[in-house]
Amino acid sequence: MDRGLNAGRLWPDPSIGLNPTFASGGRIDDLVGEGLLHSACRDIFRVNKVPDSPLGQQLRLHRHQEDAIRRARAGRSFVMTTGTGSGKSLGYIVPAVDHMLRAGSGQGIKALIVYPMNALANSQIEELDKFLAPLGDATKPTPQRRSAGGAAGFSLIAGPVPPGRPRATNS
Repeated sequence: MDRGLNAGRLWPDPSIGLNPTFASGGRIDDLVGEGLLHSACRDIFRVNKVPDSPLGQQLRLHRHQEDAIRRARAGRSFVMTTGTGSGKSLGYIVPAVDHMLRAGSGQGIKALIVYPMNALANSQIEELDKFLAPLGDATKPTPQRRSAGGAAGFSLIAGPVPPGRPRATNS
């Protein structure tokens, strides 16, 4: 073991890398123009929304995000595996919001997203806020919002399992 450690076989040299660039996909506005997304997605999924420019700018997707949106809209299942910071969230958030907009409000739960950790759920509520809160009642405290004309609401339900309560099992 000592020889392996001293020879560097068990401890690799450090590796420094930059985030890769991802292939460009279409813009949300283009997907709305194709009829792939509900027309309200054009206003919801924009970047750089600020008080001086509440409409913000068009959102350009990465190719893997566009592919996921197309698969979801076609009713096909998909698994998206890309690195941290690659925008995986939009690959399921955009189709979920599109579905809610098409289904209309008052029809019950239309999407359920389950995260394995509270920290991830908390970061994702920020992602939803980024797009949905400016259109709805941003005075409501997170984790409950109703946005996009009331058609797309979202809530965060998180917390530890109380002591003595059984945990979920695979039975």
